[in-house]
Amino acid sequence: MIKEHLQSIIGVELYAIIGFLIFFIFFILITIHTIRMDKLRVRKLSEIPLEDEFITNQE
Repeated sequence: MIKEHLQSIIGVELYAIIGFLIFFIFFILITIHTIRMDKLRVRKLSEIPLEDEFITNQE
């Protein structure tokens, strides 16, 4: 039933291609951003879960 409805939509294959391209471009941009991120900021962010809650609330 769903297959027949999807086949009746003109250009339905474009939705899959566009969705994949949006996901792929977003994934590549996040990867580039992560690689180029400042190492000091990465270290500070990685230590957040280990900090005491009292110290975190005062900042």
